[in-house]
Amino acid sequence: MQAAFRALILAFAGACLMAAPAAAHRVHAGVTEVVISATTGELQISHRVYSHDLIAALGAEVADEEAWFASPEGVAEAGAYAAAHFRIGEGDGRLIEPVYVGAELDGELAWIYFAAPAPADISAFVVDNDLLSDEFEDQVMMTNITINSLVRTAMQGPGRRDPVRLRFSDD
Repeated sequence: MQAAFRALILAFAGACLMAAPAAAHRVHAGVTEVVISATTGELQISHRVYSHDLIAALGAEVADEEAWFASPEGVAEAGAYAAAHFRIGEGDGRLIEPVYVGAELDGELAWIYFAAPAPADISAFVVDNDLLSDEFEDQVMMTNITINSLVRTAMQGPGRRDPVRLRFSDD
């Protein structure tokens, strides 16, 4: 009986290991970081998503992701997509208009960068992060805004797609 139990455990462990690569990316998630640059004083926005998810959302037929992200067309498409699906506003709701800086591939992750003048009032922001939610119903985006070493996080995903207000003051 002990040998049969051990064989069953080994078979289960082997099945789990074989399934691990296929199951490695079952979650659709990404992270956006917003900071005020210490050197330029501008708002810097960095989106990090799985590159193959971004390519799927764009409906692109891509054989070589690295070449696509290195091409002017791929970089432009990534920026246009992110600009259309991410909005950030001042605490009173006035939209901030980020300028696209560029995109790059880092392994299986795509990084997409924007910059904007930092608003005078940094006590609150409104975030609406819909990256990839049009392609993946279960997409979750976490947006971290860091102001003076304080971090506030907006989580948007299934059932939580409304814009989120993040406050950095008590009022």
